[in-house]
This record gives sequence, C-alpha cells and structure tokens, in this order.
Amino acid sequence: MKKRITAILMASGFLALTLVSCGEKFTPLSEEQINAQVDSAFNSVAEAKKAELKAACETEMAAKVAAKVSELQSAAAPAVQ
Repeated sequence: MKKRITAILMASGFLALTLVSCGEKFTPLSEEQINAQVDSAFNSVAEAKKAELKAACETEMAAKVAAKVSELQSAAAPAVQ
C-alpha cells in the first residue's frame, strides 16, 4: 500500500514538473497588441492585393488600347485606299 501511494505521488510529481517546465506561461495580449497584429496582417495582405489589382488593371488597359487601335486602323484602312 505504501509503495503504491509513493509511486502515485512520484508519478504525479513528475507529471506536474513536466507540465510546468514544458512551455511558456500564458500571458494574454493587450488590446493594443491585438490591434497591432491585426493591422500588420491586414496591411501586408492589402499591399499584395493592391499590387495584384494594379497589374491586372494595367494589363487589361493595354489590351483595350491595342484593340481600339486595331479597330480604328481597320476602320481607316478602307477609306485611305
């Protein structure tokens, strides 16, 4: 009986020591820290999205300009001949 109690106490002590030394203590973030993390994540995604949309817009604009130039050239070609 004493051996069993001793073994249980030793096992629980080992388990408690392992759990305590295993990780960092939990410290909740303040409202400012949460806002700072959210802002930084939003800004990084927003900048990437803006660059992507700007590139798509420039590509689309170049295609529209080329199509309009081609249309005007083909419309003017029969009149010139």
